[in-house]
Amino acid sequence: MYQKKSAPKAEDISYQRVKSYMLWLIERYGDYSAKKLQQKADFLFKADRQYNESALAYLIERGIVNDLRYAKRLTESLAEKNIGVNKIKEKLYSKGFCRQTIAACVGALPTTEQDYFDKALTLKVKKFGAEPISDIKLQQKALRHLISKGFSYGIAKQVISHVSEPY
Repeated sequence: MYQKKSAPKAEDISYQRVKSYMLWLIERYGDYSAKKLQQKADFLFKADRQYNESALAYLIERGIVNDLRYAKRLTESLAEKNIGVNKIKEKLYSKGFCRQTIAACVGALPTTEQDYFDKALTLKVKKFGAEPISDIKLQQKALRHLISKGFSYGIAKQVISHVSEPY
């Protein structure tokens, strides 16, 4: 009844087709890292991968694909959310960026330990209330929650035992 779309045959694949596909992905869905574009092209054109790297090199040469620019923009966007450095690094790594790019982008963030403490405190108050947590099981749950959001153990421990100042 329904026919499955089949992968293009090796004789149908050309440099122009691969390049057009990569450009279409970028136009349709926004920026991609070079690694993700390579993976998507390798998956679609698995019958003949000879043009994938040259098409990607063309896009990088023209400045259409720029990993550092995309990683910086993504890092700034993620820094505005209530997540820690480790979660930002994890998300960048999942997008396919290399360690040097991630380190450069995270190192350029203008945030301090106090900023991360405030973000973690906001999350803790939102989920567990403003008072310090005395129950051990609840402390462990709060600690796991904050660490899963990308905050370091030290900051999470400080936030859990933090006493809010009355106004």
